[in-house]
Amino acid sequence: MVARFPHIAICCGLMLSAIGLCAQDRNVLRSCLDSCDEAEQSGAYLDALRFADRAMKEAERLGDSTMLASVLVRRSEVRQKNGDLNGSLTDLHDALSLYEAAANDTGRADVLNAIGSIHHYDGNFARALGYYRRSLDLRKARAVPEEMAVLYGNLGSAMEQLGELDSALYYHRANLAIRKGLGAPSWIAVCYANLGECFDKMGEGDSARHYLEASLALLEGKDDDYRRSHVLRLLGMVHLHEGAFADAVRHCRRSLVLATAIKSLLLKKDCYECLYQAYRGQGRTTEALQALEAHGRAQDSLFAVERGKENIRIEMEYQFERQQLADSLAQVEAQHQAEVVYQQRLTTERDQKRLFLFGTVAVLMVAGGLWSRLHHMRRSRNIIQQERDRSDRLLLNILPKPIADELKATGRAQAREVEGVSLLFTDFHGFTRMSECFAAQELVAEIDRCFRAFDAISARHGLEKIKTIGDAYMAASGLLHADPHSAAKAIRAALEMQAWVRARAVELAEEDLPCFCMRVGIHTGPVIAGIVGDTKFQYDVWGDTVNTAAHMESSGAVGEVNISRATHAMVMHEPGFVFTPRGMVMAKGKGVMEMYFVGTHAVQNGSADRATHGEVV
Repeated sequence: MVARFPHIAICCGLMLSAIGLCAQDRNVLRSCLDSCDEAEQSGAYLDALRFADRAMKEAERLGDSTMLASVLVRRSEVRQKNGDLNGSLTDLHDALSLYEAAANDTGRADVLNAIGSIHHYDGNFARALGYYRRSLDLRKARAVPEEMAVLYGNLGSAMEQLGELDSALYYHRANLAIRKGLGAPSWIAVCYANLGECFDKMGEGDSARHYLEASLALLEGKDDDYRRSHVLRLLGMVHLHEGAFADAVRHCRRSLVLATAIKSLLLKKDCYECLYQAYRGQGRTTEALQALEAHGRAQDSLFAVERGKENIRIEMEYQFERQQLADSLAQVEAQHQAEVVYQQRLTTERDQKRLFLFGTVAVLMVAGGLWSRLHHMRRSRNIIQQERDRSDRLLLNILPKPIADELKATGRAQAREVEGVSLLFTDFHGFTRMSECFAAQELVAEIDRCFRAFDAISARHGLEKIKTIGDAYMAASGLLHADPHSAAKAIRAALEMQAWVRARAVELAEEDLPCFCMRVGIHTGPVIAGIVGDTKFQYDVWGDTVNTAAHMESSGAVGEVNISRATHAMVMHEPGFVFTPRGMVMAKGKGVMEMYFVGTHAVQNGSADRATHGEVV
């Protein structure tokens, strides 16, 4: 929550009565500022900006630098709400110069925090962090708890966005300590949510759930559905990252109900993204597709709302410029009526000045319109690029990058024959019997844990995951690019997978839980690779090499990596490998084939005699 909405906390300090101004001057200035506040509260930001401009002129006329700095800060707030971030920053820097000249550290601290908040809102987190730190250095002297808490929250939010999670955690905790001392339950709930989100990014699920559930408990019974929806979605994401997809679905659905009730497109979009990933993790493809489509609709609606806001802002700027022009024309006309009798001789000169004024205003209006249009187009392009990047990430999660690039460029991916591909097959021994020892969710969770580890190992050794079928896992080495070391990479990946399965078995045995054991087989040869079908397509491989690799797995032994003669020929001189010839082994459907067990020196020295599987000829 704080990460999306940095707390500005500007204290203008308009102590009119303490300034040596006459009562009439104070009343005029106070009237302008009061009118600005009323217009802003009613949502009439254009009128609020007009009153702020009048207050600026009055403060300049009075010549008091402290008052002028306060009015500049006030006008910067109104400009920011009108979407004029550049104008807001200009006012704040002018105010900062006045406070520095007057050695007013309180004013400097407020303005530095406000400048940091604008950079934070605009996504420039590094610059925001610099201004927050400068403000904190000044506020340490006063040590006002509320002011310190605001800065700690902003610092933690900016550091979290920059990936400095340990530092972010320190400031979030400092913010929480102050909020607890002040006894502010709503702010304590915000602090808990920020801590939970930070722990989730650090991969500490238990701590993340603890703080998020504490935040949710404080928000229960309060009229704050926005924060409750946000915290529920964060809880769903924690469960999603831990692979607890059912819990992720439950929390994200509750969040979606609240987001729909308060009509928050941004929250709904995030909820649908969470549900898509959770359903996909459960293998519920229909629900996942529905969630993905709903996410796209919410994204489109959000883009339309932002585009509408931009159009309203352009219209407000246009109306403001027209009003300025009308005010200027009225002032010129009044001066003309007052001076026409006495200054007839200046008629020609006055007409020339008026023409110049009209031309200048017209140029400014055209320039302002062009700038606004350019800004709108840049934002639109950025949003479109973000959605294109999201679609590319989803496609790369299904297909290898070269195939995905070809599919995007031509609409199809041509099948091709590839030589020297090393196919790796794994299969859990006695899976049907072991599945009877697990509950359904426990079984899926354990398989998911194994296959996630295999994915990481495959990526580390340059293998391309092809697919999973039940409890079987298939990957290929040297498929996308010719690689003379494809067989060695496949063997190293297979040995690391077996080592991981053995280590996992030790963990489960210590808890007296059932565990898997596994066979792995590898064969090297030519394959045909490509995509078939128009819907739910998948990159796959075909050929006798695939069948032979499968027979290497089924004819192997538990805990071993079984390779064919073709694979052995490619790696027989590879340093670090130890081979155990098995002779000619009967493979169902293929006849007798020469096979080898392969390991490393460390595994060979620490293992017992190898067992063979199949009929040795």
